[in-house]
Amino acid sequence: MSTKRAATMTMSQFIQQHREQLDREIHQRVPNLKLNDEERRLWVLNDEGLYRWARSEGVKI
Repeated sequence: MSTKRAATMTMSQFIQQHREQLDREIHQRVPNLKLNDEERRLWVLNDEGLYRWARSEGVKI
């Protein structure tokens, strides 16, 4: 039986690949918020939905 392993990805790679979608999700909650990658990282770590999404993409948190 083969086990399927989720590909791993760094948080930086996740943010880079999904920057536009992350910004849309965050701006739905806080419009006009100025974002940089550190702010995006904090949102992923502290928002359950974004956290679960990152984990499902293989981000080791």
